[in-house]
Amino acid sequence: MFAVSSTAEARPYPAPGPADAVEQGASPAVQQLKSWVLGTDDNQGLPFVLIDKVNAHVFVYGHDGRLLGDTPVLLGLARGDIAPPGIGDRPLSTITPDERITPSGRYVASLGRNLTEGSVLWIDYAGALSLHPVVTGRPSDRRLERLTTPTSEDNRISYGCVNVPVPFYQQVIATTFRGTVGIVYILPERLPLADVFPGV
Repeated sequence: MFAVSSTAEARPYPAPGPADAVEQGASPAVQQLKSWVLGTDDNQGLPFVLIDKVNAHVFVYGHDGRLLGDTPVLLGLARGDIAPPGIGDRPLSTITPDERITPSGRYVASLGRNLTEGSVLWIDYAGALSLHPVVTGRPSDRRLERLTTPTSEDNRISYGCVNVPVPFYQQVIATTFRGTVGIVYILPERLPLADVFPGV
């Protein structure tokens, strides 16, 4: 498991290691997908992000595959890999607990803004799916606490968006995606990896 500070601060990498380095604690699926991305140039020379839903962790890479930072994340409450049709057009109040899914797949992402959290990384604008700083408006959600526990079992709480610690968003996400688009890969938790990313 990953070492996480009690304040859920980011662990940025100011001096990135080699692109072929094995990230400490990264699952075999993350390593396999990273190798495929770099081996096929699927990221097309852009920075990219791997989101491991099983372990509730995100890895951010530069265009050349060097690790820029990683951190625990919060994900959609429901487990699954396919978002309900039209979910991005529905008010949050109509989304049932079993529909709160973080969908898997490959997305072209860019920085933007939404109506409540401010700056976000839009993963799928039409599907209202983004990566953003952790939301703390409802204390009963215990979102900051969930980010610091040693297990990923309690990291399922959102409506589908990916929540990261505020320092990580500011130091790694906002910096990496400033002035450019990038690719976000969300690994599946129920489907085989090759079903979501053919050829892997």
